[in-house]
Amino acid sequence: MSGTPTTQPQIRRALISVYDKTGIVDFARVLHDEFGVEIISTGGTATTLQQAGIPVTLVEQITGFPEMLDGRVKTLHPRIHAAILADRDNPEHMRQLKEQGIEPIDMVVVNLYPFEKTIADPNCTFEQAIEMIDIGGPCLLRAAAKNHKHVWPVPSVSYEKVLDLLRSYDCDKASHLRASLAYWVFDCTRKYDSAIASYLDDQATRRYGLKHAEPLAQETWFIGYKLSDFRYGENPHQRGAGYRIGLQPTDFEPLDVSSREQLSYNNMADAAAASDLCAELTRAMPGMKACCFIKHTNACGVAAGPDAIEAYRKAYLGDPNAAMGGILAVNFEVDAAFAETVMQTYAQWGKAAGAGGFFVEVWLAPAFAEDAVQIIRTRKEWGKRVRLLVGNVANPPDTDAMEFKRIAGGMLMQTRDLVGLNEQQWKVVTTRQPTDSQLADLRLAWLICKHTKSNAITVCRDGMLLGNGAGQMSRVMSCRIATWLAKENGHAEALKGAVAASDAFFPFRDGPDILIDSGVTALIQPGGSKNDQQVIDACNERNVAMIFTGTRHFKH
Repeated sequence: MSGTPTTQPQIRRALISVYDKTGIVDFARVLHDEFGVEIISTGGTATTLQQAGIPVTLVEQITGFPEMLDGRVKTLHPRIHAAILADRDNPEHMRQLKEQGIEPIDMVVVNLYPFEKTIADPNCTFEQAIEMIDIGGPCLLRAAAKNHKHVWPVPSVSYEKVLDLLRSYDCDKASHLRASLAYWVFDCTRKYDSAIASYLDDQATRRYGLKHAEPLAQETWFIGYKLSDFRYGENPHQRGAGYRIGLQPTDFEPLDVSSREQLSYNNMADAAAASDLCAELTRAMPGMKACCFIKHTNACGVAAGPDAIEAYRKAYLGDPNAAMGGILAVNFEVDAAFAETVMQTYAQWGKAAGAGGFFVEVWLAPAFAEDAVQIIRTRKEWGKRVRLLVGNVANPPDTDAMEFKRIAGGMLMQTRDLVGLNEQQWKVVTTRQPTDSQLADLRLAWLICKHTKSNAITVCRDGMLLGNGAGQMSRVMSCRIATWLAKENGHAEALKGAVAASDAFFPFRDGPDILIDSGVTALIQPGGSKNDQQVIDACNERNVAMIFTGTRHFKH
């Protein structure tokens, strides 16, 4: 009957060979002292156990062959692997073992060389990485996992589980645990091999200019490493967690552990959007201080200029109500003066602008000075809760990174949109040419528009976002929303002479007419509509400049 205790398990011999020796002495002592298990071991593990007074049979005593090649070859031998792989229910297998004088091995305790930890060190050499590719360990684990009906594959994380079950033995539970451990083994070795393959592919590219991995191959798979659990997913009834894909580090990390624990799924999604936009502005406008407020992955306040506090003021006043409770990203170290300014946002500008209040959910910057953190954590109640993230937004984008979108029954995958200010392809298609100041604003509007959900219309002036029409089903409605938001937030006068960007072409002149009627004097859009000439004519009639970029930036 399931769950009925049976006789103690027949574990006579256990092979133990671990790189990380944490807890191994206590585990081996229990196996030997309580269950009378013969311990077989290798190299450093054997020395550790012997020094602790635990009797050990060396592998070479079984194989009759010494360790070779600085330990690269020690367990790769028929007397080891036959002892693990033999099916105890198969008489022929057992006959062959007896004929060769081989005693079965009933438990394999192994953990692998720390390959990923090794290559995470920026000073790691290629030769050091190669030496951390474990060969014998995965072979032993896989052999035990294949024969888990009879053999215990034991990773270091399972010592206590295994001992608890051995002490109160239950046949069914033991079978379930061995099956679970077998799954863990193949899952672990799959990830291990993936990390090695990714590293070698990266090294081949760096050292020889080769590239083996195809971004959109016929078959694909990827490994995610959990960074943290979130409080919940998009909504409280959903679960959520954050993962790192592959070997590349994430773009940003919490300043302290408590920041990570408090992050939500939505916080991280918005922080990623803020980081992407801030990085884009940093690359396109070297030397400029950029400040971005993000809400639901769309920009609600953006400004760039030579002075950090002035750029922040403009970004905040773009839409003070939307900025409240959003994500703030800046591309410079936060010092005490800037921290004090942000903490006094509502008193300085928000109240006069009619905002209901102010706080920031997440604050992203390349660094935070110690005195700045002290100010943030003590000036306002919300400062105690805000999650501080650090990330170098000046890093070049990872050209190999992919974007994923889950759909029912599958996954959509694409390369990232890394086209920024490709001005060599831009073409002024109207009689009027944009002025230098308009051109600067058109660049800013184009980049913000690229990072706004389609259909997107972005209106800017003087290095500042005035209104952003995002995620609408019609481009005309996005035009109306962008201009309405600008007026609603006190920028009616600034609209006179503003510029606007559209992430895709205007199918008719109705959208541009709305923007021009509000005061916009320069437009930037991809072009490519069969009605392009109609839109060009509309601009020429009103003496408005327009640029075709030749590039679309849909963002679904």
